[in-house]
Amino acid sequence: MPCAAYSIRLPRVTTPRQHPVWLPAALLIAGLGALYASALTLGFINDDYLFLEQVRRHGFLDAVLHPGGLGNYFRPLAREAWFGILGPLTGGQPFPFHVAQFVVFVAALALLADLLSVFAPRGKALVAPAALAGVLFFAALPLQRVNLAWVSCSQDLLALTGALGALALHRRGRIGLGMLAYGAAVLCKQSALPLPAALFLWGWCIEGLAPRRAFARVLPYAFAAVPWLAGELWLRQSSTSAARLVFDLPHLAAAFLHLVQSLLGVEHAAGWVRSWADARPSVIAFALIAIIAVLLPDAQPSGEPAAEATPKRADTVRFALGWLVVFALPVWPVAYFWSSYYYTLAAVGGAVLVTLACARMTRWPWIAFAGALLWWHAAGVSAPAFALAEDPWVGTSHLTPYYLERASYLSNEMRASLTRTLPKVATGSRMFFMQLAPWAGFQMGNGPSIRHLYKDDSLESHFLSAYSDTTAADRTTYFLFWDGREFQQPYNQVSDPLFQVGSDLLLLDKPAGARWAFRRGLESGGERLDHWYWLGWAALWEGDRALAERAWREWGAHDDSTARIVWLRKAKGSLIDGDTLQARRELLEAVRAGIGHPEAHAMLGLLLKPSYTKYGLLETLVAARLKPEDWLARRDLASGLAEVRLDDAAARELTSLKRLRPDWAQDPIARGTDSLLTARRPASSGVVVFGPGGVR
Repeated sequence: MPCAAYSIRLPRVTTPRQHPVWLPAALLIAGLGALYASALTLGFINDDYLFLEQVRRHGFLDAVLHPGGLGNYFRPLAREAWFGILGPLTGGQPFPFHVAQFVVFVAALALLADLLSVFAPRGKALVAPAALAGVLFFAALPLQRVNLAWVSCSQDLLALTGALGALALHRRGRIGLGMLAYGAAVLCKQSALPLPAALFLWGWCIEGLAPRRAFARVLPYAFAAVPWLAGELWLRQSSTSAARLVFDLPHLAAAFLHLVQSLLGVEHAAGWVRSWADARPSVIAFALIAIIAVLLPDAQPSGEPAAEATPKRADTVRFALGWLVVFALPVWPVAYFWSSYYYTLAAVGGAVLVTLACARMTRWPWIAFAGALLWWHAAGVSAPAFALAEDPWVGTSHLTPYYLERASYLSNEMRASLTRTLPKVATGSRMFFMQLAPWAGFQMGNGPSIRHLYKDDSLESHFLSAYSDTTAADRTTYFLFWDGREFQQPYNQVSDPLFQVGSDLLLLDKPAGARWAFRRGLESGGERLDHWYWLGWAALWEGDRALAERAWREWGAHDDSTARIVWLRKAKGSLIDGDTLQARRELLEAVRAGIGHPEAHAMLGLLLKPSYTKYGLLETLVAARLKPEDWLARRDLASGLAEVRLDDAAARELTSLKRLRPDWAQDPIARGTDSLLTARRPASSGVVVFGPGGVR
């Protein structure tokens, strides 16, 4: 009889699906990549070109020994070494530098997660949910956008990574390697200096060591800072651009105030509330980071013993607060020009406190937490403002994300326009900029950005006010004016460009540069009478009377008091008859017969100003210099300079007028000039704010 077949159904056992332990961390990194994607595409600005060029032209060792690029601090690993290694590898392009910065940033976050996990047991997860919250807070701080947007801020990220690496090694008893990591961190930036104090706090607060034992354990770290100390002392003796350090007690209080401000994500205190409405959080970043919630438990497991012991809450708070205090101290001497990214290392203490606050972080709170942080980040970076004044109590960071984004955009636009205007430039030529967009990070030093752009180390660039026999010499020169869209070459439209250069420099109160321009104009075949006449005034105001008298003789000047009076009377008659052209000719002859007398210059200035503004201002300038007590000449000069937007020169003349005539405000022209200059002057707060109405 055939056997009957029986099928037995066993109950199906289901087990929870296990996700890879690294997945939450990977999602967080991906979300941060989306959050900072725009920052990673910005170009070089300001110091970046100096560091790139310094090592490329001089090599690592010579660049360290002769800090000609930016010798304000001794940071050889984050400057000469970092730019010297990455420069050739990247071809001098900014994006690979940003990628390297982001890699360092991720490494620092991994070390931070390792630290925060001490205060939040992670169980089987790679990173505990509470520690992940602390990492997200630290990574979403608005100051981190500055660290990632500005290539030169690799200094702060490298110092952060070195300090956290030293702490991780110290916790595991690897003191020797910890000292090396600490020494490297300090050679990246002096903000890492307080690490031994933080290690002392770790031993005392977290490990429970007696203070004497904790101190003895960290004492060897002092030797790791000796190379930095020696280098910094040497730099301050050999460099002419060493940073100014101020150790006033009010500055210390300001440093701690700005620590709190930076941890709160307030880049611009006056506009922070309004910036929440302008915030545009990254949707992609939120989606990636919010997915982590799926991997978190619905609720904190109960009835199970803790997998790992954690330090007492009070001890952790003491450690975190101590960390905040000691790492805020390096900001003290530079608080007068503070920026929020100065507190990158100090913010680790804030991350510890956030980890404690999120000890029971679960799925739904994580989503709310991530959304709030990303909105908070967007609000912090959206304020269109930055500070200019050297004031420790100014409530706005000097280097904000907006400053970097604006400067990078403008710099890229101007570089592209320059190559359109000047596709090729002569070897060894010099560029002089008459006007640039303010705070654009385009022109610094003697032109490393220009040399980088044209790949020609023989080039130099300066502002027009720096024109002189040393900056221009006898090289080919290009004079450029930024009109807001394109570079123009205004002197190319005139027959005697060097005369225009010299006369402009006289109005800028740069007689040395004007003197060289007039001499070069004479050598190149310019109008001799014009050049000799104004060369005389440039030489006189520079202190070379012999050259001035020679120049005026070449122009045809001679002392004849009778002829001077006759020509002045003729000019008066012509003015009565309404013939201003004839009056100008007669006044010029009066000047020729008595060049050192101010009357003819003053009248000639008034007559020339309506049709030939610059020449009218120059003659008025001569009258004011020949007779300093002539307040009417000074008034007219200040008014005219303000009209052509030479505000600095106008302000100098108006200041002299105010000293000369205490009742100056009774004169409507002087009062109007003062009001105009006041309206155009940057805000007294020292903060530049951009908005719908323009710069405020």
